[in-house]
Amino acid sequence: MLITGKYAGTLSIPKDNTTKKIALLLKKDNFILDPVGFSVIVRLKGDEKALKSGEYNLKNIHTVFDIIDTLKKGVLPEEIKVTIPEGFTVKDIAERLYEKGVIKDKNLFIKDAKPYEGYLFPDTYMFINNMKDADIINKMKTRFKEVLPKDIEEKEKEKGLTLREVVILASIVEKEARFDQDRPLVASVFLNRLKIGMKLEADSTIVYLLPEHKQELSEKDMEIDSPYNTYKYKGLPPGPICNPGLKSILAVLNAPHTDYYYFITTPEGKGVFEKTLQEHNRDIAKYYGG
Repeated sequence: MLITGKYAGTLSIPKDNTTKKIALLLKKDNFILDPVGFSVIVRLKGDEKALKSGEYNLKNIHTVFDIIDTLKKGVLPEEIKVTIPEGFTVKDIAERLYEKGVIKDKNLFIKDAKPYEGYLFPDTYMFINNMKDADIINKMKTRFKEVLPKDIEEKEKEKGLTLREVVILASIVEKEARFDQDRPLVASVFLNRLKIGMKLEADSTIVYLLPEHKQELSEKDMEIDSPYNTYKYKGLPPGPICNPGLKSILAVLNAPHTDYYYFITTPEGKGVFEKTLQEHNRDIAKYYGG
């Protein structure tokens, strides 16, 4: 039994409707010619209790069987396109998802996602309204695993790092380097410091501790007693400080061997790399008058 010439359109089915009432609605909106025949087919298919209510936007409908299959699936939620930039923290992601209507409770998402900071891969995703936190987190974690290079274990061994250490260091590189070409050199500086037990002294690790992002840190900020304060404590912080992109991860894995132990970022965002503290202080004076 074919429907009329109307192959697409909107259809509203209230809750607790019988097959007969649904058939009459379909007839009224010119989707079917014979409501009795429609009801018979639904009954023969054993789908009388399977038809779901909701606001439908019917497309590519050619037979009553197409209609029945659509009504059995129910109204599929509209997908929401969300771009998560490189360097977003869990808190940033929560804000973006809330703005887009993907989540209702930012604080709950932060609580659920915090253990996975660093592993929620920055990318463009299709989510749905009021999506479960676990489903969002799993989708982003899965994408993280997909983008990792196939030879990552070999590269980790070459650098003497675990995957977790790679992600932590990549998260710092993500925040410290403004330009892609600087990322491998920034990574080399931090790797060199780690090798000799020198403090990383990365401002970005302190910024991560603050309730709000700051461009310039105060003396009070620098004195925060936390293992994330890499001015106070040697080695890597306990965890990632953001969710790094693939370029920062690769920068760590493919960092060149250098003699650099210092760098600054110029007002234009370019990295300047040096071997000695004397050269480093000279650069600070040159670019910032210090």
